[in-house]
Amino acid sequence: MNKILVFLILGMGLTGAVLIISVALLFNPPFGNVLKVITAGSTIAFVIFASSALVLRRRLDEKRA
Repeated sequence: MNKILVFLILGMGLTGAVLIISVALLFNPPFGNVLKVITAGSTIAFVIFASSALVLRRRLDEKRA
C-alpha cells in the first residue's frame, strides 16, 4: 500500500510540473490546440492522482487505528 501511495505522489508531482510548464506557454501558444489538450489532460490526471492519494491515505490511517 505504501508503494502505491508513493507512486500516486510521484505522479502528482510530475503532472503538476507539466501543468506549470503548459500554463506558462498558454499566454504565447506555439502549438495551439495541442497545448490546450495537454493542459486539460494533465489537469485531469493531477486531480485523479490527488483524489486517489487522499483516499488511500485515509484508508491507511483507518487501518493503523
